[in-house]
Amino acid sequence: MHTRVGVHIRMRSSLTELLQRADSLDLPFFQCFFVPQETGKLIQVTNEEVRAFLKVRRTRFKDLYCHVSYWVNLSSLGNNGFPQLRREINFAKRLEFTHFVLHAGNAKGAINKNPGIDALARSLNDLFEQERDISVLLENSCHGNLAVGSDITDFKWLLEKIDKPERINFCIDTAHAHSFGYAITTLEDQKNFINFLDETIGIDRIKLIHLNDTAEHLGCRIDRHSIIGQGIIGEDALKNFIMHPQLEHIPLLLELPDLSVEDELVVLNKVREW
Repeated sequence: MHTRVGVHIRMRSSLTELLQRADSLDLPFFQCFFVPQETGKLIQVTNEEVRAFLKVRRTRFKDLYCHVSYWVNLSSLGNNGFPQLRREINFAKRLEFTHFVLHAGNAKGAINKNPGIDALARSLNDLFEQERDISVLLENSCHGNLAVGSDITDFKWLLEKIDKPERINFCIDTAHAHSFGYAITTLEDQKNFINFLDETIGIDRIKLIHLNDTAEHLGCRIDRHSIIGQGIIGEDALKNFIMHPQLEHIPLLLELPDLSVEDELVVLNKVREW
């Protein structure tokens, strides 16, 4: 089993189906939502289903990643979804998920991002007071205007406002970086971007890379993923990026368009061969 590469699995119906998909793809770890976009509600599970899931989870996986739903917007000045975040964390902890991937959201109700960064810091400080043993990975996004964390410099300012900055780590999404306007297609581009990451958040804080391609142009601010090699970033650039000496130790997670197991395996095996 290739231990560096995982996949985002769509939660369709049950924990059993989730494990079956992970087994079909021979994954060392995976990521999923527990709040499907279609319903906006946590999935329902029985105690028996949880026990069956944990039996496999404890023997098969070291790390599992819960992607927090987009209903949570900790940068909002109004309703920020913090209770929803706690529900999702409690649910995922019940299943012994180890990491929580979180979008910072946007500074809704503000005229610029600064109050949103302050609001995000307050919420994270509250969260870390209540949760002593969870790993939060803030993910860069690709939107403009009041979005917090598309410009990775936002995270630098955030770290200065966090009571326990050592509790914050990051997930870098290659498609989001490209769509926001960070060029990563050439070796020189990548060198500059990696230096920028090190200066702003620190390479040592990057604990996951969402390895995604996109057919959208540089700086478009559109969040749409493509099959690796079928986008503008391209297979060679993505390979060079994740094999860079400063990044080659970081786990990779593919967030692919909706594909069959067979088609997903083709993409997965290509990346595993890198």
